[in-house]
Amino acid sequence: MKSKFRALTGVALAAAMTLAALATISAAPAAAAVPSQGSSTQLDVGNWNVEWFGSPDFGPTDEALQQQNVRTVMAGADMDVWGLSEVVSTSAFNTLVAGMPGYTGVVANDPIVTNGAQYYSDFGNTEQKVALVWRSSVATLVSAKVILTNQNSNFAGRPPVEFTLRGTFDGVTRDLVFIVLHAKSGSTQDAWNLRNPASQALKSYLDTTYPTQNVFVIGDWNDDVDTSITSGNASPYINFVNDPARYTFPTRALSLAGVPSTAGYPDFIDHQLITNEVQAKYVAGSATAFQPQSYIPNYATTTSDHYPVFARYNFVIGGGSGGTANVIINEVLANEPGSSTAGEAIEIVNIGGTSISIAGWTLRDGTAVRHTFASGTTLQPGKAITVFGAASAIPSGIVAVAANTGGLNLSNSGDQVILQDSAGATVQSMSYTSSQANTDGVSINRSPDGSATGVWVKHNTISSLPSSPGQRADGTVY
Repeated sequence: MKSKFRALTGVALAAAMTLAALATISAAPAAAAVPSQGSSTQLDVGNWNVEWFGSPDFGPTDEALQQQNVRTVMAGADMDVWGLSEVVSTSAFNTLVAGMPGYTGVVANDPIVTNGAQYYSDFGNTEQKVALVWRSSVATLVSAKVILTNQNSNFAGRPPVEFTLRGTFDGVTRDLVFIVLHAKSGSTQDAWNLRNPASQALKSYLDTTYPTQNVFVIGDWNDDVDTSITSGNASPYINFVNDPARYTFPTRALSLAGVPSTAGYPDFIDHQLITNEVQAKYVAGSATAFQPQSYIPNYATTTSDHYPVFARYNFVIGGGSGGTANVIINEVLANEPGSSTAGEAIEIVNIGGTSISIAGWTLRDGTAVRHTFASGTTLQPGKAITVFGAASAIPSGIVAVAANTGGLNLSNSGDQVILQDSAGATVQSMSYTSSQANTDGVSINRSPDGSATGVWVKHNTISSLPSSPGQRADGTVY
């Protein structure tokens, strides 16, 4: 229920999380085990405001204890997907995810989030951020971006972040969209006057962008959906409540029952909103506000002033013998060796568990389509295919093709690479800057190599090789 803070001290949070603090975390006694709240076969979704997580100046005062307690709740509760609010320290977030084997996560200002750094790096990177954490075996990240940036002020400087996850659900590959938000806080009329237009803009965006898709909007909505916390006002989210054909708040039943989602107030403000496609999968009665007080001593002062909120959905996880395919852009050689643009190259890799047809898929830069994969092209699991500017530059021993438009036209001054499927949907995209492409023959590569969430770095910072199109970063063959 916190507002985006106005003026922080400027203390670097990364410095605050010293090695000594990390040692304290590992040495601290474990809290009581939190029993699993999840299902092994159905999709369990949680959202939680973790109150100034990692901030030495606000919220719980013992950062090591908060880190331990948050990890205890998240790892024990056994959700498949978590939407988090009020993450302050990116280093504390990374420590949290690293302490949860089998999970991965992305915070709002991560380089992989389009426009993330622009909107979530205020106050020396110490502002409250949203994040998504998910079980790696369940899904992989397709894209992440800040949305509704024209509503930045109405969202108190925290516009929502949209994550698309791809996994095998009900035996087939599906994309699920998770939008994590943290709305403007406060019960004043001025606060309501910001939440209301933000809600209108969010609904318009969902109506237009995802009319038939599986979408979850989760987080700290900072208002209730039965009636507003602002006295005398209707809920600012009544526009969603009044459109039951398209949208449902599974958490509304908890509001109507008088269940709180915070430790200090009677209202329910931490909601999950779902489109009708997801509503068909909702397990009736599964929405709950989990109260960890039985497992975490002094929970409200040591951990968070909000309770985690859970709901279950009957998307059957898995179903394929080898999991699902997952194709990523892994390497971009924009500044070719020498002066022949035939040497420009883009490597894509299937890091998933099954083969996939990429016939009709396209690679484009920021201007136009540069290559269309031919009929019959299949990418096997664990394998790569590389597109070069021209056939004359393709080395022996790798799987590669020449751009069928005659070139890739990658600019050394910065450009985009966009991989789209045969229906024109973006599978993955990346952007690079002039400083990443200013060295002759040095490519831009994922770090870690072959990771869907790896950051983009110069190849020579992770390998003795300047580039490795068609091979792993260390030069071994796929």
